[in-house]
Amino acid sequence: MAERRERTHEQSINDALGEVLGKMRKSWTVGPERIGALLGSGRADVLVLDETGWPVAIEAKVANGHAAAEQSAIARLGQKPVGSAQAIESVVALVYPESLMSPSGEALREAIRETNELEYALYARTEGNGRSRLPASGWIRGDVIDLAMLVRRAAVPPPRVTRLASDLSVAVDEAVVLFGFPFGSEQGDALGEVIGQEDDRFGQTRRMAMVVLLNALVFHETLADCGYKVTDRDGNERSVRALDQLWPNDVFDRLGLMAEWQAILDRNYWPVFHTARQMIDPAVTNLSQRKVSDVMDRLRWSSSALTRSGFMRSHDLTGTVLQRLIADRNFLATYYTRPPAAALLAGLALPSDRPLGGSDWADADTLAGVQIGDFACGTGTLLSAAYSRLSLLHEFNDGDARDLHGKMMENGLFGIDVLPTAVHLTATMLAGTHPNAPFDGERLMTMDYGARGNGNVAVGSLELLAKNVQQEMIEEAIALTSGKRSEGEVRDVVNHVGHGKFDLVIMNPPFVRNTNHETAEVPLPAYAAFATTPETQRLMADREKRLARNSPANGHAGLASFFTELAYRKVRPDGTIAEVLPLSALSGQSWDATRKRWRSEYRDIIAVTIAGAGSHDSSFSDDTGIAECLVVASRTLDPPESPRGVFAILTQQPDSPTKGELIASAIQRAIRGGVRQLDDGPLGTTPIMLGDEYCGYLLDCPLPESGPWTLAGVEDLELAQIAYHVRHGSLRTVTGEAHRLPLAEIGEVAEVGPVDRNIGSPTDMERGAFRITPARVASPNHPVLWWHDAARERQLVVEPDAEGTPFDADKAARIWATATRAHYNRDLRFNSQSLVVAMTERPCLGGRAWPSIIFDDPDHEYAFALWSNSTLGLLMHWWMSNKSQNGRGTTTVTGIPRFPTLDVRELSPEQHALARDTFDALRDERFLPFDQIAGDEARARLDRALLVDVLGLPEPLCADGGPLDTLRRKLAAEPQIHGGKKSRLEFTDEGEVSRRKRPRALA
Repeated sequence: MAERRERTHEQSINDALGEVLGKMRKSWTVGPERIGALLGSGRADVLVLDETGWPVAIEAKVANGHAAAEQSAIARLGQKPVGSAQAIESVVALVYPESLMSPSGEALREAIRETNELEYALYARTEGNGRSRLPASGWIRGDVIDLAMLVRRAAVPPPRVTRLASDLSVAVDEAVVLFGFPFGSEQGDALGEVIGQEDDRFGQTRRMAMVVLLNALVFHETLADCGYKVTDRDGNERSVRALDQLWPNDVFDRLGLMAEWQAILDRNYWPVFHTARQMIDPAVTNLSQRKVSDVMDRLRWSSSALTRSGFMRSHDLTGTVLQRLIADRNFLATYYTRPPAAALLAGLALPSDRPLGGSDWADADTLAGVQIGDFACGTGTLLSAAYSRLSLLHEFNDGDARDLHGKMMENGLFGIDVLPTAVHLTATMLAGTHPNAPFDGERLMTMDYGARGNGNVAVGSLELLAKNVQQEMIEEAIALTSGKRSEGEVRDVVNHVGHGKFDLVIMNPPFVRNTNHETAEVPLPAYAAFATTPETQRLMADREKRLARNSPANGHAGLASFFTELAYRKVRPDGTIAEVLPLSALSGQSWDATRKRWRSEYRDIIAVTIAGAGSHDSSFSDDTGIAECLVVASRTLDPPESPRGVFAILTQQPDSPTKGELIASAIQRAIRGGVRQLDDGPLGTTPIMLGDEYCGYLLDCPLPESGPWTLAGVEDLELAQIAYHVRHGSLRTVTGEAHRLPLAEIGEVAEVGPVDRNIGSPTDMERGAFRITPARVASPNHPVLWWHDAARERQLVVEPDAEGTPFDADKAARIWATATRAHYNRDLRFNSQSLVVAMTERPCLGGRAWPSIIFDDPDHEYAFALWSNSTLGLLMHWWMSNKSQNGRGTTTVTGIPRFPTLDVRELSPEQHALARDTFDALRDERFLPFDQIAGDEARARLDRALLVDVLGLPEPLCADGGPLDTLRRKLAAEPQIHGGKKSRLEFTDEGEVSRRKRPRALA
């Protein structure tokens, strides 16, 4: 008879889990069941008290005890642990696997450390005494490190973050009012000069100054709480004096605070306290005692509340509120990463199974030697997220993050920006991780930007593109941020910031383009910050080009492409880049060279996008107004022969750092298990799941040698798979049938006419051949199709809307020789426009919106126009175009030649004649905008005539409910097509009528 094994008691497993968790993080006090007492309501199974957050309870049950674990977890919300000032805001419902039911003692603790079958869900209180569950349904599965990460995140409840962020914003605005001097005053200018910005009439510079002061007060309070030591004037070591001591009888001691901040500065924390001390120094800003007292009294009151909350040591608060306070946002494009996206990006860049530096997360010596850089650090959200994750992974793997802190601050963390206040905020967050852990100096610098005298200029962090960085520039950057340093220290920084030195480069760089297409009144917007003159902007643009010579970076792609080049130069082989970039980085023509670089010199490429209905919904940053992507990749000297990338398409933005980190873990776990491939056929995707909650999908895709990476942001996988195969000349049905499509690239069958700048302009510009004006007569000598007017562009034949007056006869003759009847829509608004290609009755010039497509045989234009305006033609335009703004698919004159089209060379003369007859039969039809393609009867007739009558494909393809009908419905439902637009266009005898109702395809 088999021996019956005793089952381990649930309480014993709780005790063992408490012991394991208690050793994983130094700031945790973990009480298992026997000591997890709660006021008036029994005991928690496991109680985690965090020095820097709220208490978290774990309610655990043995295998199949899911319902009981949830019930217990819900009951614990709002209860207060004995000895804690805070109630329980978050509870983890945990279910142990069957494998933990047998071992005991050390074997049980080891089993807990080894299992990856823990099942858990997070319950949290929300505003108004409600509660949330993460995931919404089902259970997350992971190991004890995953659980510990969740507990750490749960100790920072989002409602508390939101509430405290709001309080901080109010305090800052009230302090600005108390400051009170009018715009342009001597005091306002002095304040702006201290923080390296100009006083502005909108008050952003003043708000930023108040943030710096508030931050310094909070950090001061934190140092005092942990007993940080300074040396007084007599050489005696003592602890930092608390703020209460510097407000005796609630009266602000200005000189006393200045002296205390100087004592701190004499030891460290220059980026945190130097600027703040200058602002209250009467010799610098000439502020009266009363004015300073008014401001500091208000800020001190808020700092005390924030310090008591224990929250200022978390980057979540700072990243949430300070990103909207930075000045000069239009031209510097400092749109900072949302904390949830920062957690997602850091989780992808630092997977738990691939330690940074290639050794082990517990290996303090290796980690102490790694370098992480953010060369556009802003508020420090990304750098802080990466450092926080590294510290936790080190600590959760039996390391001591506090002992590692000094070495990371001194040599491992590089935060660089052009705004001193940005570096101040970054320093506060990084140093605040372990404020009582001493370190000597840091690698946080403010790089020079603008005119330097004698005709020289500097371009901020992009100066580091140079192979040999000027030692003088680094010396100035260090002095500006950290005070004067020795020559040896400067040389050390120069050496450490060299090419190929960084294990991780993580950035959200500025996106603004160095052209005046977006901001006509400013010659070079990329360098228009800080009131630089047009001449300085020109010199800065020239220097940028010289620094990035022979690289993929270019001004049309924007500053982000130069920072991406900087990341490439700085990261070491096997190191990782992790960037927030505009979606055009994956699909825009101006980014093509950068994508070739990624394809040929990186591996383990992950691209993350959001299938949102609007640009804001598809963004990872605040306020950019354009769709964005995350790109993570490892530099390699041994690239694969057939490069591939994993594309993650999320259903929506993660709404909390906790969810962002969980999604990152789910993506990495799925990649380790194998991801389905786009080119395998319609076999589905690998879903991104949190429990039963569907968060998006993954697909492994081949990376083309050139052209866009087309899967980005696509919600409907089947639509992507259809487009992929059509792109390669095959129309596949759900039954597996494949019908050959004779396709080629536009550049193989025709030429694209000149760019609009060479044609002319509505203003007098020397570059063009014509002055462009609205058409004044019915038949001008040089007709031009220049602008967009959607209401005029519903039919296949469009009248020219402009005419050209020649500047120079010879140049005009050369340009006029490109006149043709076919014109391609390079800025297609899916949810308002109807045509990809417009035909004109007689040849005319194409303009900004409608570049010309020139065929050797004009009869080929008709089949080309039919294809381009068919459902398959739209599909190819959407698939290949730049979709940074949802509801719009753009391209360039140089990008059009790569778009797939019907290979008109393969059609017989009879087919071309039939195409012309079909075109004439349909020319008076009015087509609906493309987002209404599901109900566009004219488009359905065009599809049938082209595919069945002209190309000879089977008629069932175009039947009701057939493949083309299904494809039209899919296109209409795709967020990138409809862009969230709800109004519908209808045709009546009187014209167009727009009605407000939900699209049929989305109902």
